[in-house]
Amino acid sequence: MSNRSMSATLKYALMSSKKMWLVASMVKGKPVVEATQFLHFLPKKAAKTLLKLVNSATANAENNLDLKKEDLYIHTINVGKGPRLKRVRAVGRWRMHGYEHYRSFVKVTLAVK
Repeated sequence: MSNRSMSATLKYALMSSKKMWLVASMVKGKPVVEATQFLHFLPKKAAKTLLKLVNSATANAENNLDLKKEDLYIHTINVGKGPRLKRVRAVGRWRMHGYEHYRSFVKVTLAVK
């Protein structure tokens, strides 16, 4: 990471990494202003989560490095798998069926144009 970039990390996001990566690949490489407008109107749960993370990284860059929002773009977005929570659900005839809640880790890195 260079000295003119800033990042924000979200751990244990309540979404699978495949769904998060679908939205992350749409905004990677775009300017921050354009990406926030795109994420604001995208009707997906991952877009809302990613919008908060991009805003957090932007605030880190503005406060810590004195950079302007207009000069920043999304350099990288890393999406990884998190731990799975295993649960069971009661079904008919005294049986149980298992299912899993998926989590993901996301890291957004911003850089200057």
